[in-house]
Amino acid sequence: MNATHQEQVQQQRIFADKCRRLHTYLSNTKFLLQEIGEYNRTKWPVHYPLARIARANQAAVSSSAQASTGLRRTNSMLNSDSTLVDSMAPVPLRRAMTADDFSDTEITNDELRAGVDPDSVGRLLDPSDLSVLKLDLRLSYHSDSDVMGSLEESSIARLFDERLMQCEAHIDKLIARVTDKSSKILVTGDLNAGKSTLVNALIRKDILPFDQQPCTMLFCEVVDASLNGGAEEVHAIPDISAYNRSDASTFAKISMSDLEDIVMENSEHYQQLKIYTNDCHSDKQSLLHNGVVDVALIDSPGLNRDSLKTTQLFARQEEIDVVVFVVNAENHFTLSGQDFLLNAGKEKAHIFIVVNRFDAIRRKDRCERMILDQIRELSPLTYEERGELVHFVSAHEHLADQQNGTSEATSFASMEKCLRSFTLEQRFKSKLAPAQRYAMNVLFDVQYLAAENVATATKRIQEINAALREGMPKYETLLQERTETSRRAEAVLDGSCLEVRRHTTAHLTNTTLHLQDVAEKVSYPGLLSLWSYAESVLLTMVRHLEHEVSECDRFACFTIQQARQELSRLEAARRVLEEATSTRRAHDAPKSNSSFASITAVSDDDSALLKPTATPAAGMWNGDLSASVTASQIASIGSISNELDTIQLELSDFVDLDFSHNWGALTSISASASLTLFASKSMVGNVLTLFKMTSTMGPHTARRLVVATAALVGLGSVFYILSDMDGTVRRKLSSRVSLMLEKEGFVECHAERLTTETSRAIRPFVWHLQHTFQRMVEAEEHRRADHLRRRHIAQDSQIYFDELRAKAQELAGAVRAVSIDANMC
Repeated sequence: MNATHQEQVQQQRIFADKCRRLHTYLSNTKFLLQEIGEYNRTKWPVHYPLARIARANQAAVSSSAQASTGLRRTNSMLNSDSTLVDSMAPVPLRRAMTADDFSDTEITNDELRAGVDPDSVGRLLDPSDLSVLKLDLRLSYHSDSDVMGSLEESSIARLFDERLMQCEAHIDKLIARVTDKSSKILVTGDLNAGKSTLVNALIRKDILPFDQQPCTMLFCEVVDASLNGGAEEVHAIPDISAYNRSDASTFAKISMSDLEDIVMENSEHYQQLKIYTNDCHSDKQSLLHNGVVDVALIDSPGLNRDSLKTTQLFARQEEIDVVVFVVNAENHFTLSGQDFLLNAGKEKAHIFIVVNRFDAIRRKDRCERMILDQIRELSPLTYEERGELVHFVSAHEHLADQQNGTSEATSFASMEKCLRSFTLEQRFKSKLAPAQRYAMNVLFDVQYLAAENVATATKRIQEINAALREGMPKYETLLQERTETSRRAEAVLDGSCLEVRRHTTAHLTNTTLHLQDVAEKVSYPGLLSLWSYAESVLLTMVRHLEHEVSECDRFACFTIQQARQELSRLEAARRVLEEATSTRRAHDAPKSNSSFASITAVSDDDSALLKPTATPAAGMWNGDLSASVTASQIASIGSISNELDTIQLELSDFVDLDFSHNWGALTSISASASLTLFASKSMVGNVLTLFKMTSTMGPHTARRLVVATAALVGLGSVFYILSDMDGTVRRKLSSRVSLMLEKEGFVECHAERLTTETSRAIRPFVWHLQHTFQRMVEAEEHRRADHLRRRHIAQDSQIYFDELRAKAQELAGAVRAVSIDANMC
């Protein structure tokens, strides 16, 4: 007896240690999921292999449809081949992972790096076998439904994030269950399966109402009265989360006589009934009052009563340690029962199944074989331990035998003993194993997704590297083209400006030097119209200057046109290069639904960089570049000279006392006269005669002779001046205009003006060409920088998911080690 007590204490100590360890590992698993969710939202959308899962599901549906045996729906009708009929085949059943299944499925990082095919290494890398983190995106069972393949990566990431939060919430419930020292047993099943009768039979009291028709409308929790100070009471609880046995305001006491009406009608809409009762069994036989742990039996509404009750039941089973699933032997497993067991099987590998009303079956062996076949598909581990977990009984018959005082049915006593053993003696299997199973399934799903994302990041890095390598020669070519085009464009601009300056300077300088030649074209009307003649000469000179300036303008326009044509050829070459770049980018961009669609696609910033800007030359590029440039496209000339606008005729323009321009002619005349005089035969005689005459004249006569001579000379001079008046006007005006233009800087001014206008007309084209090239280079650099940024993110993600896989694998090993101890509770 003392040894037995010590053994129980040792088992309790081992169980407490397992609870503590499992609590720690569940918390670590939750933190791991939170870390993944944060990484999924902020850094890297977790890649989810939807396409592969879709293909696997479709293949599974096809193989299931072709199989000769499978689960089909029925309520009470059986067919000859021991199958159940279903009008629409569901996704085939799959065995969930348990702690015993993990020994051969762990994949090391070295194996993955060594190129091990993920699809060939057990469950971990089978995309159709994701257990907990699998996204259910099926809209129908049609094989051509490709909903998963049509979702964008961001939408998948949001769905995955929601799934992670659901898992975190469920882990919180598991932690609460692990830390709770009591055990809760949920008795559930389809309508009218005999759940309430089974609960009454287990406690050997007719507490819960039962009928041939469905009667339970709310959850009824039956616990030992010792938890209520030994008082047998029924508490109707409106809000189960606020319930406190010591606070009467959180519940309503009802009498046993009103219990049936509350259970069947629930007109007050209570959430749950809590029934405190005394068990008639001894501590060694009682399930509620067992002396080891507090146990609660929870009777539930039928699964297929309505969708709300079914949803509540699905949610409630997550808070339960042991599920006792009651099957009507006459109806077997319905679709709602199958769905419930599959959902519960995600964490509970062992489900206690009671096939009730077995006494009503005529061919019991056939019924037992059919139900066990279904259990083998729904819960393989339950089937493997069917001797302890699957029982065929008649609760109503057993309860009647108890009331009549007759001997108890052996089958029911065996079921009751197994349930007590499963709940109390095998507490790890019944209470902790579901939490362990769920945590390991989560961790193995994390390992699979981590391996998938490592492969995705690796592939993405390879694609980015390939894109960078392929784009480097084109990028270098673009840089060279930009430099060469910019140099040529600047050369065109500088050459055009230099040519215009050189031509304008030479042409206008020559024009100012030959103004007098232009004035000679004006006919001289005579001395009486000398003033009008002078005005005509001045006007002719000004018009000639304006004409020559206009000629320089036209030359500048021609030069601008030539430069534009040269620049248009450079622009055409640039557009060809841009089209080739755009074609390459479009060719490199992956398809829209690819998981790598964001690698080589041009971003919105790149597109903005490639758009033409509104420069002064932009409109010129869009027009006819070969059109001639007219002087009107250059800034208005206006007055060619400010001095010429104010020039007036002066008297000095008609008198030219500077005979230097005729000095050569006078010298020639004098020389000719001297030669004629000395060449004459009577030269000596004439000289002697002149001396004789002067010697015989008196002073008065000599003076008169000198005066007469001077008068003759003066008259000759006046005659000469008047006869050369037109030449004098032309010389004086041309000289004065030339001096004025030189003083004003006429030639330099117009050379600078036309050079500036030429530069102003050509420069926008050069700027536009350079700016467009620069934007092409910036777009390419932005694209390359985006590649580098994405590669850096992919590299970080590769490291993160590799470490995540190692952490999940280590944590899974620790969770698995909880069940390896030799002494099992």
